[in-house]
Amino acid sequence: MKEEKYLFSLQNRGIKLGLDRTKKLLLECGSPHKNIKTIQILGTNGKGSTSAILANILKHNNYKIGLYTSPHLFSFTERIRINGQPIDSNSVKHFLKKYKRVIEKIEASFFEVMTVMALWNFNRCKVDYAIMETGLGGKFDSVTACESDFFGITSISKDHQNILGNNLKDIAHEKVAAIKEKSFVWSVKQKNNVNKIIQDHCIEKQCELNEVKTNFNLNLSLMGNHQKENASLAISIAKHLLSNPKNIEKALMSTKWFGRNQVIQTKPYIIFDVAHNEEGVRSFLNVIGKKNHKFNKKYLLLSIQKTKNINSIASELNKYFDHIFYTITDKEKSMGFKQLKKSIHDIKFIENAEDAIDHLLSISQKDDSISIIGTHFWGEIIEKKFNISFDNL
Repeated sequence: MKEEKYLFSLQNRGIKLGLDRTKKLLLECGSPHKNIKTIQILGTNGKGSTSAILANILKHNNYKIGLYTSPHLFSFTERIRINGQPIDSNSVKHFLKKYKRVIEKIEASFFEVMTVMALWNFNRCKVDYAIMETGLGGKFDSVTACESDFFGITSISKDHQNILGNNLKDIAHEKVAAIKEKSFVWSVKQKNNVNKIIQDHCIEKQCELNEVKTNFNLNLSLMGNHQKENASLAISIAKHLLSNPKNIEKALMSTKWFGRNQVIQTKPYIIFDVAHNEEGVRSFLNVIGKKNHKFNKKYLLLSIQKTKNINSIASELNKYFDHIFYTITDKEKSMGFKQLKKSIHDIKFIENAEDAIDHLLSISQKDDSISIIGTHFWGEIIEKKFNISFDNL
């Protein structure tokens, strides 16, 4: 559709940090964020999963929930959902027809437009709560313009170093700077000095900080201890919002979040995860490592963006997999094979991603495993090759 083509053309404007354009566009839309109770999710890994789990808990307590996440796997409409359903094309057309003039005037970026469209749609549909996943950083991310009263902080680690820097302390300061005065804040246990950075910021801003302890006894549909950490965070927020939430176990067991240890098929066992930084890959290895004894040969198919850094964990990959393949999922953004081979020496290259999947399917047996990881750019390829949908949560 022409609206989709127009939205993606805005990506040529690049990443624009700062809140001015988002605030101007929100004002033109009648300040929809002022009519909605919003919950902003900050952090590095686990933001989307935490948002999806929280949305499902609130939905199972009969609330109408808006969910804004990024990036998408197949369609941009996945980013804006109400009770799990993506925004419809007519709403997108209506928004762009009404506000395209101001979008062009202020030269808003793709992410800024999507953020405002989400808040506009959530307000129009009268959601009870809107859960807003922060895209990049925090202080200057357009989601911060929604001025939430509630903040959840997932694990903070190094990612987007090309923009946020290599220093974990600076990254943490950038993220928590999104938290406004006298807010309610929940955070998982953080590494190194990040806990103190969060504590000091909350004291300065007179916020109520709740440090969440992970309940490793939780049963949930999403695999991995890192998801139990995310679920513990979501439950803590839900208990504050609802006082006495019901159906938590049912919500945890029915939560879907595509591309997170997602099992595509079982014979051979094919698992898909968008893990794209060191902490994310390590979490994935913890999951697949516990299952590896079930499989004969273990294959890894990797694709990663050139801006990412997985050097510290690259050497561990050969311990988990018998054969590793690399491919290109985006010609402009994928890391070159020569660069990756400096980190992973025992690796083979198949340039075309669909050909790579076909090759692994042709050489694998029913009792083997194929892990496909590294980037959200896998979404469209996997949707096509395996005929699955990422639409409805």
